[in-house]
Amino acid sequence: MPEQDSGPGTGPSITVNVWLRAGNIRAVRDRVGDDGFSAYVEAAVERQIERDLREEPAAAPE
Repeated sequence: MPEQDSGPGTGPSITVNVWLRAGNIRAVRDRVGDDGFSAYVEAAVERQIERDLREEPAAAPE
């Protein structure tokens, strides 16, 4: 699978199926339209990964 060799924010674009709540889908489409939907979701995922990585050292036991 291509994602195995790629780090966050890198690699080819691939299609995946995800389940999102209808209200979230509508909110994204209202903001960016259908053409910007994937880019918006990808940016949100990247921000969350960055947050998770910053918080991991603080959560690790000493």
